[in-house]
Amino acid sequence: MKTIFTHSLMNYMARLFALIMVVFFAQFTLADEVKEKRSRSEREIERARAQVAKQREEIRKEYYKVRDAYHASVKDYRKVKEISVNSVDFPFDLKYKGLIELSEDNKMVTGISANGFVEINKTSFGNNRRLFIHADDKGTITYEYFVGKTETAFNPEGKKWLSEILPDIVKRSDLGVESRVRHLYENKGLSGVLEAMEDLPSGSTYTYSSDWNVFTIKTTSSRSGRSASKKTFLKTLVFDNRLKNKDLIPVLEEIGELSSNSTKGTLIRFILENYDLDNAQLAEVLDATSTHSYNTERGSTLRIFNKYYTDDFEIRKAYFDIIEDMEINSEKGNVIKHLVKTAKLSENSWISMLQAVDEFSSEREKGAVLLFLIKYMPDNEEVMDEFREVLDDMSDSYYILKGEITSALLDAALESGNRKGTKSTLLNYLKTARGISSNSQRGLILRKANRLFINDEEVVDVYFETLNGLDSEMEMYNVMLDLLNRNKLEEAAMYRLLRTLDRLVGDFQHGTGAVMREVVAQFPLSDSNYNQFFRLINRMDQNSTIEELLRYVIDSPSMNDNLATKIIESTQQIDVDVERASVLVRLSKHINRNNSSTAYIFKSMAKDLDSEYEKNRVLRTLE
Repeated sequence: MKTIFTHSLMNYMARLFALIMVVFFAQFTLADEVKEKRSRSEREIERARAQVAKQREEIRKEYYKVRDAYHASVKDYRKVKEISVNSVDFPFDLKYKGLIELSEDNKMVTGISANGFVEINKTSFGNNRRLFIHADDKGTITYEYFVGKTETAFNPEGKKWLSEILPDIVKRSDLGVESRVRHLYENKGLSGVLEAMEDLPSGSTYTYSSDWNVFTIKTTSSRSGRSASKKTFLKTLVFDNRLKNKDLIPVLEEIGELSSNSTKGTLIRFILENYDLDNAQLAEVLDATSTHSYNTERGSTLRIFNKYYTDDFEIRKAYFDIIEDMEINSEKGNVIKHLVKTAKLSENSWISMLQAVDEFSSEREKGAVLLFLIKYMPDNEEVMDEFREVLDDMSDSYYILKGEITSALLDAALESGNRKGTKSTLLNYLKTARGISSNSQRGLILRKANRLFINDEEVVDVYFETLNGLDSEMEMYNVMLDLLNRNKLEEAAMYRLLRTLDRLVGDFQHGTGAVMREVVAQFPLSDSNYNQFFRLINRMDQNSTIEELLRYVIDSPSMNDNLATKIIESTQQIDVDVERASVLVRLSKHINRNNSSTAYIFKSMAKDLDSEYEKNRVLRTLE
């Protein structure tokens, strides 16, 4: 394949260079002849142009043909898991595809999913042996055993050889991990699984190699055998087994030790949503969450945790300790805003929350959170005293914002019901704001306008023109969050809001994600607004933000086949298999098996996963 592609590419470049030279000299020569034989030159130019167009089309077709062949080769390659283990004590080469079932003693391959295979190569003292075990489309297994280049009967010699080397191979790879963990958990309980993880070799270094067939690029990574498989052991244990109640805390402790933020977050969120946890277990969830190094993963997990938040002292302290340790102020604010909307908080929780807000390093975000909290504030003197203390601690440089918060507190105290101003009053208010250069002052006016907002074409135009005049992404995002929290937007206003998010999605994705989560709460949308919504997702590159948004859409009461298709397509933006697979698993219950198109796209996306384990986890949901 490499030779074909290289030859075709060189041929393509040579023909393109020749084509450029033909056009250059043809035009140079023809320019001199125009004065004498104009009509003849015009005909020659037309013929030259026709020839150039024809050659360009031929080259284009050749290029696309070679490119498609390249992509096809890469796609076929990725279907196979290939591992080369170069440890001194036990070197071997392993390739496999599909779901592999092992015997309980890990000495025999007892099953392979349809069209899967296992190939083992091992050289010892100059003696090379190879075993190729493959299944047909019905799962019937065939064994092919070679000593050197000579095929030898599998039974008894090959079977004996496999039983001797397979236990060491499974320790150093993910081969058959599903059945290994299942057998261990069923027969020996969690201690058996944990002992097996501890037994994974850690003294040797293994090289996992990938050879790309086209450019001969070899990518190599080295890692400890124990860390190589621990992650897959835990994923299999959590996703494929129903954990016993007494095992949840030790499993969460193991999850907290994982280095992969994506895997850690996905496993924690899975346990949160699938088990009825007591306070001790919830406290352990928070302990594991605190080990995240990514703010967005912490935020994504805490927003799920908010449904289970309790006023237990240990939980309250651990929860707000995590928020105070987060570095991104807007993500901290988003978690707190979601908490007050989701949970009924005690006086102690309110005070702890306000103390966490007081630690924000961004005065603008601190003020935005205080404004948000006003409508949820309990009638409690202790809470109000803490609120005023946080407000007083804000820098005097933000006197306009502090004045707005004070005014809002007064409005809340005096307000007796929802009152809407007239259209003319609102328009005058917004038009005045266009002449103000200060982001804080303009944001103040827009938030005031949010209380009077009307879904009127002229109002929408003036409002978003004023909003887009802001040059602070933080101010824009806070204004839009406030707008969505106070109003149900109709199609035109929602379209303008989603278009405005184009300015934020590049450099302020967690803020964009926060606004889009509020948009989901206003589903269903029009087709054009759905397209705009998913176009924003497809511009993102933060895995946790994308996964969380897709999760929100899947859990929306407005889920339908059309949304399912868009979600499947958007999972391509997630480049971590465990999070992409989790979205597909969550989506599976909405896949209409009678809709062949949707089911086909779903299966195709699942099969495109690099991880054989995640691929099989998704595909099993359709069985």
